[in-house]
Amino acid sequence: MKKTIILIGIILFISCKTENNKSEKLTSEIPQVNDQFQSFINQFPEIKLPIKIKGCEDDFQPLTELKKEISSPYEKEPYYAFGKINTNGAYIATISLGAADCFLPILTTYELNGERIDSKTIAIGGCGQGPCFECEELVEIDEELNVYIANNLKYYECNEDYEEIKGTKKEETIYKTGKLTQKGKIELTKELKK
Repeated sequence: MKKTIILIGIILFISCKTENNKSEKLTSEIPQVNDQFQSFINQFPEIKLPIKIKGCEDDFQPLTELKKEISSPYEKEPYYAFGKINTNGAYIATISLGAADCFLPILTTYELNGERIDSKTIAIGGCGQGPCFECEELVEIDEELNVYIANNLKYYECNEDYEEIKGTKKEETIYKTGKLTQKGKIELTKELKK
């Protein structure tokens, strides 16, 4: 009877040891995020979808410029951190803002280890201040990670005092559509007009 109890104890001890090895092996196969990449990503606040960004109108205060000493391996430009988007967990997506006449959003995706997958400016561009011209720069991203980018334009002829001449107003929308794929690629159409 004593031998049976000792034998069962040895078998349990060996099986626990084997189970522990499997756990260590599984953990080492999951890519570990390095500390610098984690510090870089932590500069971006979480944003909930859907989001709508109006680059010429939104008040982006407070806006934090990306810290060069942390960001340089991942982003070289002096962008501002707007936010990070929840994805399927296979990659990380961030939105930065580039300063121009209007803020231009840049969507960037990274593998979990910090390697860049894709990056695109998600704006048409060309909006700004001027007489006889109005422009709304718009970006929308929904819960399914579909992207809509548009410039809603209104322009008209003006007199020498830069006042609108009645009946000359024209409206046009230049837009792109697209999505973030399951693998973190950013797919966008060419510019379309309506």
